[in-house]
Amino acid sequence: MPDRAQLKIGDRIRLLRVPQGDLEQRERELREGAEDAGWTADTIERIIAQDPVVVISFIDEHGLPWFEYELKSASGDTEHHALAIMDEESWCRA
Repeated sequence: MPDRAQLKIGDRIRLLRVPQGDLEQRERELREGAEDAGWTADTIERIIAQDPVVVISFIDEHGLPWFEYELKSASGDTEHHALAIMDEESWCRA
């Protein structure tokens, strides 16, 4: 199993699936009628569909590795995202 604590800036990883916590959060937010319900899970699904290989761009003060991603929206606009790697089961080294 990969260890996110071993990731360094510049490492390439492949996103394999949406983390279970994000899927559960989406279900909860949909149930509660939250605005932008499931945004994180939806975004990760779109990234995986577009190109699942991402590059770690920074490590935050808590040691979490982050990647930045430019994602094309349905309207053709470019969305800028930064997401942290929070679990060990949804990715592997590329």
